[in-house]
Amino acid sequence: MQAKENTNLEYLHYLPKVKQYLEQLEEQNTWWTTVAMVGKINSEAFHPQLLTSIVETQKEFQQLRDMMIESLVSRYLNQAESDVKIKTQASIDLIIRNLFERTADVGFLATDEDLIAFMEQANPSAEQQQFINQRLSEYVAKYSVYDDIVLVKPNGQIVIKLNENNTSQHSSDPVIAQALNGQAPYQEFMRATDLFPQNPRSLVYAKRIVLKQGGQHKNLGVLCLSFRFKQEMALIFNKLTAQSSDIQLMLCQQSGEILATNHPEQIAIGTRLEQPKVTDQPINQHNQFSFFTHTQGYEGYFGLPWLAHTRLSNQAAFKEKVLRDSNPFNIKPDSPLYLKQLDRTNVKVSTLLLIVILNGKISSLKQNVEYFLPILDRFQEISQNIASIFEDFIQHIHQVLVETVKDKVSFSALLAADIMDRNLYERANDCRWWALNSNFQKILTQYQQNQQLTEEQRALLEMDLQYINQLYSVYTNILIYSPEGDILAVSNPSQSELVGQKLTQTQDVKRCLELKDTQQYVVSKFEKTPLYNNRPTYIYHAAIKGWQNLQKNLGGIALVFDSEPQFKAMLKDSEPSYLIQEIQQQSFSMIAHPDGTIITSTNPQLEPGLVIQLPKRLIDCAPADNGSLTWKLNNKDYIVGYFVSEGYREYKKTDGYSNPLISLTFTPI
Repeated sequence: MQAKENTNLEYLHYLPKVKQYLEQLEEQNTWWTTVAMVGKINSEAFHPQLLTSIVETQKEFQQLRDMMIESLVSRYLNQAESDVKIKTQASIDLIIRNLFERTADVGFLATDEDLIAFMEQANPSAEQQQFINQRLSEYVAKYSVYDDIVLVKPNGQIVIKLNENNTSQHSSDPVIAQALNGQAPYQEFMRATDLFPQNPRSLVYAKRIVLKQGGQHKNLGVLCLSFRFKQEMALIFNKLTAQSSDIQLMLCQQSGEILATNHPEQIAIGTRLEQPKVTDQPINQHNQFSFFTHTQGYEGYFGLPWLAHTRLSNQAAFKEKVLRDSNPFNIKPDSPLYLKQLDRTNVKVSTLLLIVILNGKISSLKQNVEYFLPILDRFQEISQNIASIFEDFIQHIHQVLVETVKDKVSFSALLAADIMDRNLYERANDCRWWALNSNFQKILTQYQQNQQLTEEQRALLEMDLQYINQLYSVYTNILIYSPEGDILAVSNPSQSELVGQKLTQTQDVKRCLELKDTQQYVVSKFEKTPLYNNRPTYIYHAAIKGWQNLQKNLGGIALVFDSEPQFKAMLKDSEPSYLIQEIQQQSFSMIAHPDGTIITSTNPQLEPGLVIQLPKRLIDCAPADNGSLTWKLNNKDYIVGYFVSEGYREYKKTDGYSNPLISLTFTPI
């Protein structure tokens, strides 16, 4: 216990407000000792039990003082440690979520029939080269997380590269043999490579391209995707530190070698940290908090063996915050945040002191020692001073708790919105890319000419759709439809009865078929649909162009997003953590449209599609607005963190799609 107290006393240097309270209480304690001593010297005839009571009550007061100082400092510590932990964890989990999508990309793209046909050619023509270059350029235009794509033959000959700064003609990188001969579904590495010599180091996803014929497999080459690692980490760091630039975030190898940081001017990339060690809680040493953590993984994917590391100086961690509200929030006694133990101890000390004073005055009058009354009056004055200090003290502790909750809920809302935007960015990419499937284009071109599909054509469509849906399980169904909105094929065999029916979202079909280029897409409103068992969801559409005629729309592809489990998983991964279980259990998160339509919620009473009345402050928000407010919902008071989604990369920023959503995190007060 002594060690803990000494540690807390060290933190007082950074907490002038706490130090001020301690000095005020110490001053009253000194007066107490002085007055008690004067009383003892001048009251030999006075009942000794009274002076004993004064001394014992002083001990109770000292214990309360120590408890309050300990409680307040621990709240500041919890606030600092919580901030460090959640930002460290988010910095690595966000990148792992992103890279999980890349593992699906490389697997899907390596089986693209156009790429297979091209790689099968010993000496592809200039026209074939141009076609594949255009096709991969379309891919990177949509999945803008890649800065280059390389196709390499088994002998190391590079036959396609997109980045004009890539000067490599041949590669001897061992990943080629590993991809061709290994059992792993894909290869993943981060280092320097002659595949992408324009980069000091590259984060690469590689998979073999195989020709399957009659049960035989022939290796044609390797597909290599180069991920925009530096750019992506900058986006993550900027998001996480928008309101706390003092914090140092790093991503590093297990060896301690730094791969990325938000302060490259202070911590050079490639610098090696000494003895990185994962701990449950941040460590405070050398006047700063330090924390290492692994990723929690996503869908069973944990990526490369990286660590996230954070440093935050004590000065920055404990600096006085500007209160968000001019009027401090008063926590009610029935609130789970209310510090009942401190309040009870405060009442106990005040009561004991009052009893001492009353007994002393009665005793003084009985024994005719009125000269002791001024001493008791001084004790009464000390008692009033102590009560006033303790009242301010407890109010301050409560305010620290409120500010901690505000920080947690506002950051949780920010994180949920960011995860959502990143996820839905991928959905917008998927629909546009899959619309460019050559089989889809060829078959719909034939359908336009004949006004019907053969069973073989429908089987080919559904085989491709099922393969896609197996790799990308976030969709309950993927449909292809005609210009009239007739469903021609589905990926989900259990919904095969849809084939031949018309899509009920006629306006979405009309908008899709009016799209001018392959970068455009359409998203439905969040509304109930028979395609999702009459539950509300988003459906992503893109136009399928004519084969070798990208100016003509011959139909569309529709992706039915499995919104309920996907959105709830986003909220679950971003929820705040509280030590008090009552608060944890009663907290919940939500994403809503500005009109009050609930998109998702972890509160079972607030189901998707339900409309609630939002505070005006939220209705008038602009993208990226972030903060907290108090909100009475269903007769219960909450502190609510909010963040208005702003999009990710070009998604919802420059691609023409507008869908302002508000992420909300509720914590009871």
